[in-house]
Amino acid sequence: MPVVVLFLLFILGLVLIIIGSDWFVDSTIWIAKVLRIPDLIIGATLVSICTTLPELLVSTGSALNGDTSMALGNAAGSVACNTALILGTAIIFSTPNLYNKKPLKIKSLSVSLTLIMILAVGYFTGFITRGLGIVLLAMTGLFIYYNYSEAKAHRKITEKDTTVDVSRKNIIKSTALFIIGLAFTIAGARLMVVYGLKIAYALNVPSIIIGVTMTALGTSLPELMTSITAIRKKVSAISIGNIFGANILNLTLVLGTSAIIKPIVLTREILTFHLPVILGITLIIVAGTFLAKKKYPRLLGITLLLSYIGYMIATALTIG
Repeated sequence: MPVVVLFLLFILGLVLIIIGSDWFVDSTIWIAKVLRIPDLIIGATLVSICTTLPELLVSTGSALNGDTSMALGNAAGSVACNTALILGTAIIFSTPNLYNKKPLKIKSLSVSLTLIMILAVGYFTGFITRGLGIVLLAMTGLFIYYNYSEAKAHRKITEKDTTVDVSRKNIIKSTALFIIGLAFTIAGARLMVVYGLKIAYALNVPSIIIGVTMTALGTSLPELMTSITAIRKKVSAISIGNIFGANILNLTLVLGTSAIIKPIVLTREILTFHLPVILGITLIIVAGTFLAKKKYPRLLGITLLLSYIGYMIATALTIG
């Protein structure tokens, strides 16, 4: 297939993501208001589960094909991309308010602790074993239950918003926007990953590097576009909740499922460079969340963004 066609299909994927994420966020905002669930919780559950589907599909597909480095690189690289690039950008441009810090502290710390657990097991066994995969999937269940409990508690103290249009016409419209928007977002990410990888493979780039760069960025595009759209619509809490939720799901649901299919090999490079650097990035946002008062400072966003750029440069230098 001509390179020009590959690039056109790659661009088509980006267009689908831009359109799909816009419709997707509109519908999730409506759902949040109807269910009387705060933006933070809807972002950490419904939006993050849906926008993590590309990572789940790519990583499990890679595991089924025997390429565990790609599966790991995609999931762990998405955490770095979500935290440093996407959240960093969101903080720089919107400096979101921290109305309720407790769930943010719990979620941000959970990401770092999960990475530490993976590193600890990896140093002793050299794998993300099937046993650890089962533990990670159990953690997915705990995460979903925690968010459900949070949402249930909030509904008890929240009055019904009578301004929300719950007519049959609007229900059909919002449901259609949700389904079509999600489909466009996933299809767009798939196009970008598939045709981006075809270009990358021509350069003989190792799987782990492709995973933490192109694949991670491609499968994180739903989170990126969802966050940009949420910022533009002045509901940045959805952006924050989505990012923390997606990070937890990448490490528990995506890696857990992939490891159960095939134990993931943790090479020396992964254990001494990639995972420690990604852990360091997550610890920056943990520190920022615990130290911030009413808002995340723009300096934190700049620090996160520079850390991602530095990680990508260091990764590129390892090629060859």
